[in-house]
Amino acid sequence: MIGLLVFLGYVCMPIAQSMDSQMIEDRDIKLRVLKEDHSQTLWNYLIDQSNKLDRKRAQRLAEALKTKDELQKYLRDLQDHYLQLLGPFPSKTPLRPQVKGELIGDGFRVQKVLFESWPNHHVSALIYLPDLDPKQHGPWPGILFACGHSNNGKAYISYQKACALLAQNGFVVLSYDPISQGERIQMPNASRHGTTAHTLLNIGARLVGRSVVWYQAWDGIRALDYLTNRSEVDKNKSIGMTGTSGGGTQTTFLMALDNRIGPAAPSCYTMQRTSKFCGHSGPADGCQHLPFEGQYGIDHIDYTLMRAPKPTAILAATKDFFEIDSTRETIQDAVAVYQKLDQKGRFHFFEANAEHGMGLEHRKEVVRWFRHWFYKDSSQVSEPMNLSTFSETEVQVTNTGQVSTDFPHQVSVADLNLEEAKRLAEFRTTFWQNHSPEECLNKIRNLIGLPLKIGTVEAKSIDVIKQKSKTIEKLVLKSPGNILIPALLFRKLTKHDRKGKSVIYLHHQGKHVEANKEIEELLEGARLVLAIDVRGIGEIRDKGSNTKYHSHDHRINTVSMHIGRSLFGQRVEDILIAIKYLRLQIIDEEINSDPSRIHLVGIETMTPLVLHAAVLDDGVNTVELRRPVVSSWVNDVVAKPLRKEMAGMVVPGALKMYDLPDLMNLLGDRLTSTLPHTN
Repeated sequence: MIGLLVFLGYVCMPIAQSMDSQMIEDRDIKLRVLKEDHSQTLWNYLIDQSNKLDRKRAQRLAEALKTKDELQKYLRDLQDHYLQLLGPFPSKTPLRPQVKGELIGDGFRVQKVLFESWPNHHVSALIYLPDLDPKQHGPWPGILFACGHSNNGKAYISYQKACALLAQNGFVVLSYDPISQGERIQMPNASRHGTTAHTLLNIGARLVGRSVVWYQAWDGIRALDYLTNRSEVDKNKSIGMTGTSGGGTQTTFLMALDNRIGPAAPSCYTMQRTSKFCGHSGPADGCQHLPFEGQYGIDHIDYTLMRAPKPTAILAATKDFFEIDSTRETIQDAVAVYQKLDQKGRFHFFEANAEHGMGLEHRKEVVRWFRHWFYKDSSQVSEPMNLSTFSETEVQVTNTGQVSTDFPHQVSVADLNLEEAKRLAEFRTTFWQNHSPEECLNKIRNLIGLPLKIGTVEAKSIDVIKQKSKTIEKLVLKSPGNILIPALLFRKLTKHDRKGKSVIYLHHQGKHVEANKEIEELLEGARLVLAIDVRGIGEIRDKGSNTKYHSHDHRINTVSMHIGRSLFGQRVEDILIAIKYLRLQIIDEEINSDPSRIHLVGIETMTPLVLHAAVLDDGVNTVELRRPVVSSWVNDVVAKPLRKEMAGMVVPGALKMYDLPDLMNLLGDRLTSTLPHTN
């Protein structure tokens, strides 16, 4: 009945709704501080920072290329940085492999297999075996095939064809389902799998110091363990690896990590990272980015460089939505490095006049490349017109079609994130016990990417609006190296109490939203209220990301992570800039004012930001969290992996040191909080 009344309300009051909307629009325009459209301002700022890091990287590489010794040291440092960003892996546990069935193709056989990369975390896979001559039983060289972002994973026809062609040419090939694809759906209730699930899972993973890159790499390492233990695989040879698109991503990250991989051929992935950000597809999903790569000078091509002089072929497609000009440009770094190492023939670039994916030309070139290195045969490869492939049902490994339903105790990546978050509780306790509060806060400041001190704050008054009971001054705050912060300064028209508190107010929808309600109520008990838009909010709200990533902040957060300055940390910095402005520019101007009486108020998603600002600036007297959306990263984010709009709410590795309740405990009775927000 209630739902019917709500529906009737929407139907019967269009005129009132229209009038309300018009009033909101008029208010928005009236309280707007900035004249121009700023929906690209933060994006342009971040891309500029990324470009600056690219130029520094190019300068360092140019210096390293002067001598072979300098170059080799540079490449070792690159890999050290990569390993540092990736983080340590767990101890290996039994794979518990199972062969679930076999299919017969033309010149090859396919076995359907399962193994556990973690205890109760199953990987579904297909192993392709040569079957050309009854007298030949191997061993043959092994190839690891990483699947791209196909919904059906290893069952995707072009992946089947690539693996079958390799098997027909004398290779044992292991093709396995990536996380949340094929038979390995991680969150059955998700509205979308593949790239969406990778991005959602990555949020919880980042909080515990992991990433979907890390999980995919671990699956790849364990897949190599399984492949190299097969009797059909030649133990005297290295393993080859290839994959396209998301499989090209996995190949790129793993080939620079596991020394068992020799010749490699990532397809439809390698380009210049900042160009990728600005290109047709923009920042990609959670399996394609490691936080802080740009800060440490690591670009796509560097995963090829850090493994030099191992044989690497970069495969690209002229008609790809991964811009080909960027690929052509970035591979020149590899050409220069391999040439300097006197190994020019070990790097190869192949461009097919094709679209994105493991198309015919890429399949043939992959086989030719591996035959060149494993069989010393560089002749061209042809693909049979009637190359055998199988239906999804035929290549299904599990009984039910999903590991999550085949195994009652199956552990998902979301489960592993939560398990790690809980395991880290003792580390968080130890962190606060073994360090002084000041030491803890300094480490937190460094973790979220804040500068040691806030620079000079400049303020420009744009206009003053006089209303019946108050004035609203439009301000723009600016600190060196940062973007503009639009603000509204509310004061009573009557003589205000100079000893009263000064309020800084943050609303997740913008500084103006509660101008005539919540802010006016706050002003009744305060000397002034300063409402600000932190970056990406309100007037400088970014134009947004691909909706499949379930977060408006996805693109700006991805680039922020790349340059080593989390979006979360940048927003905290904006609050600290406002605090400094309020303390130095307003309070100190008034002789009888009390500079310690600053009161922070955060609404919904702004509450974790306000919490951090309060503990990191001792000039804050009291803090109020209204309708908090996230009160604990463990309980409200990691434990709820399907939540949307969480991308800008996290700090990589935070749960190794602290959770939000730890900051609340620091504030003690200086903190007040209203009931949590409910969806």
